[in-house]
Amino acid sequence: MILDDREDYLRALQAALRKDFDVVCATSVDEAIGRLDASVQVALVDVRLSELDPDNRNGLRFLDHLKRLYPDTPVIMMSAYRDVDGLGTLDAGANYFMRKPIDLRELRSLLRDFAQKGAMPERTAELRKALSGGDE
Repeated sequence: MILDDREDYLRALQAALRKDFDVVCATSVDEAIGRLDASVQVALVDVRLSELDPDNRNGLRFLDHLKRLYPDTPVIMMSAYRDVDGLGTLDAGANYFMRKPIDLRELRSLLRDFAQKGAMPERTAELRKALSGGDE
C-alpha cells in the first residue's frame, strides 16, 4: 500500500512498482483505512498528507492505526520535507524512513526484503543509529 496526497507521485510509484508488486494506492488517511486489510504486506506512507499545512503529520496517524490492527506489517515512512524527523517516525513505530525523491532501486529492495522477511528490527536499528549520528 502507498499513501501519499500527491496523485502524480502515487501514479509514478505505482507505474514503477506494479511489475514486481501488487500496489494499492490511497491519497488520504480515510481512503487508506478503507483499503487496509491483512493482505497488505508493506505500507509506504508519506508523513505530511497536505502540502498546504506544514504541521500536518496525518501519515503518522495512519501509521498508528495500521500498527494497532496489524502490528507485524512493516511500514516505510517517507517525506520530502527536511523538518520531518526520520528518527521520530521510527519512534512512532515505523520500520524505515526514506527522504523523497525516493531511490527506486533502494525502495524495491526494501519492499522485497520487508515482504519476505517481515519487520527486520536489525534494519530499523541500523537506520536509527545512522539517523542519530551513531550515538546509540
